[in-house]
Amino acid sequence: MVDRITPDPYPWKREYESDNRLYDAQTRKFLEIINMMKELVATGVDKEGISRVFFQLIYYFEEYMLREEIYLTELGYDNLEAHKGDHRDFTKRIIAFREGFEKGEKGFEKEMYLYLEKWFDEHMMIYDRKAANFILERQ
Repeated sequence: MVDRITPDPYPWKREYESDNRLYDAQTRKFLEIINMMKELVATGVDKEGISRVFFQLIYYFEEYMLREEIYLTELGYDNLEAHKGDHRDFTKRIIAFREGFEKGEKGFEKEMYLYLEKWFDEHMMIYDRKAANFILERQ
């Protein structure tokens, strides 16, 4: 586990790109959210900053996750239910972080930041990439 988190943002890397516009936009947006959260954890969480992160996560869900699910449904993606299940788990986890913040729980921000990083590395870079490739093959 990381002891100290620096506010330095993660840069966009060529390896994050695919040939799928939706996937690339989704990845860029999520990296932006991670960087917002990273700065908050490193410099101190304030109500306005964390509210902005939660708002951006709602936007991310509505704009990208739901649209991705619609495309995958239309194209008959064979791993759709598992993918949607991951999205539901993500949403529940973000809601739990939000509730923890509203209750004044201490330390939720570092756990949330690490969760977002893990989501990026494990879901987006692996499972979303597979889904993006599936979409490209069907178009």
